[in-house]
Amino acid sequence: MSFNRLAFIVPLIVLAHVSLADGEKGVSVYNAQFTVSSGQLAYLSESIVSAINNQLLSFPEIKIYSADSKIESTFQDLNQMLRLDKVQLLQIRRQTGFDGFVAGSLEQTGQEIFVKLHLVDFSSGRIYFNDQFEGKFGSGLLESIEKQVRAFANTLIHYYDSTITITSEPTNADVNVNGHMVGKTPIKSLDVTDGILKIKIDKDGYTPYQKEVVVFRGQRTYVHGHMYDQITEHLLNKKSPWKLDSMNFSIGTCMQWQNWSEINAETGNVTNFRYTSKFNRWELGLEVSTAMGSSWHANQKFETYLGKDSSTNEFKISFSRFCLIGQFNLVEKLNQFDLYVGSQLGYASTHSSQYNLGWYDLSDNNLEGRYVNAVIGGEIGMRFYLGTALKLSPFIGGNFAGKMSYKHKTANYWGEAMYNTKALGSDHVYFGVALTYSYWSLGK
Repeated sequence: MSFNRLAFIVPLIVLAHVSLADGEKGVSVYNAQFTVSSGQLAYLSESIVSAINNQLLSFPEIKIYSADSKIESTFQDLNQMLRLDKVQLLQIRRQTGFDGFVAGSLEQTGQEIFVKLHLVDFSSGRIYFNDQFEGKFGSGLLESIEKQVRAFANTLIHYYDSTITITSEPTNADVNVNGHMVGKTPIKSLDVTDGILKIKIDKDGYTPYQKEVVVFRGQRTYVHGHMYDQITEHLLNKKSPWKLDSMNFSIGTCMQWQNWSEINAETGNVTNFRYTSKFNRWELGLEVSTAMGSSWHANQKFETYLGKDSSTNEFKISFSRFCLIGQFNLVEKLNQFDLYVGSQLGYASTHSSQYNLGWYDLSDNNLEGRYVNAVIGGEIGMRFYLGTALKLSPFIGGNFAGKMSYKHKTANYWGEAMYNTKALGSDHVYFGVALTYSYWSLGK
C-alpha cells in the first residue's frame, strides 16, 4: 500500500486599515510556500492551493501576498498552535497582526485522498475548523474545501463590520438612521458604516428619541431609547411648578351615611360634580353635590290609642353642597395611578319637609325648614388611568356639616299632637367612585 503526504500552510494576515491599489480598506492574506514531499502529489497540492486562493480572491477586500520566510517561522509548530487557548490566540493577533491562519496536510492511500484542514481565527481567539476531508480526488472534494474556506474568509472579513443594536421602550417604534427608515424596534444587529450616526426613534403619541453615536470599525454599538408619552414628557420638562398641567372634569356617585337613627334615615345616595386644575402634584377646584334627585325618606313612629307605633310622622330631606376642594398626590405614577389626599371647605343647604300620616287631624301637615351650614372635610382616594384622558377614582371621606332641626312629634291618648324641636347632626362619611376626563395642556 502506497502512502504519500503533503503539507501546506496558508497564513491569513488581516490588517485593519490596508491601503490597496484602489485606495479602499481591505484584508491582506499571506500565501506561504508549499513543501511537496512527493512529486506524485504536486498536481493535487496545486489544485487544492488554487481552489483556496480562488475563494480568497473572490472577496474584493482580500489581497494575497507572496511567501516570506520571516512569517513562516512564526508558525513552525502547528500542533502547539492548535492547542492554544483563547487568550493565547488573541495575543498572537496583537503581536503579529494576523487575524486568520489556514494550515493543512495532504495524504493519499490508494485511490483515497485525505485532506486535513485547520482554520484558526485569531480575531475572536478560536479554532474555527479542525477536521479532515476524504474521498477520491475530484470536484466534490474540492467543493467541500472551497465551501469551508469561503465561510472562514467571510467570517474574518465581517469581523470588522460595524453593527448596531437598537431597542426602545415602548417597542415597535420606527427607527431612522441618518434619515433613512431601517425598521421597527427591536433591531438586533444592523450593519452600518463607521462614523457618526444620527439615530431617531419615533412612535405615535410619544416624544421622539434622538441621539448621535460614533461607531468605529468593527465595533458593536447598542442604543436604547426610552420614550415618554407626550403628557409625561410635558410634566417632566415644564419649567414652572405652577404652570397648568390639565383641566379635569368628573362626575361621581357615593353613599353618604349620617347618624339619623332617630328618624330611621342613615344612608342615601349623593351625586357630585367636580372641576379641578392640576398644577404639578396639586389639584385645585370646585365641587357641587346634590341629593335632590334621590332624597332621604325618613319617618318617626309614635304611639296613639290604637297602639304602639300606630302612627307615622314622615320626612323628606334633600340637600346640596358647594365646596372649594384641594387635592395633593402623595404617589404619582404617571399614566398608571395616583394616590391623593384632599380637603373641602364650603357650605351645605339642607331642606326638610315634614308631614303626617294617620287618622288624626291633618291641619298641621307640611312643616318645612331650610338650614345652611358651613362644611369642612377631608378625603383620600386613588385615580386609575384608563388611557391618557380618562381616570377611574374610588374615594372615601367625611364632612363636619353642623346641625339641622326637626319637629319631634308626640301624641296623647286621643292623638292630639305635641311638637318638640330637636337637633340632628349633619356630619357624615361617604364612599363612592367618579369618572374623570382630563384635558392636558401640552404646550411647553
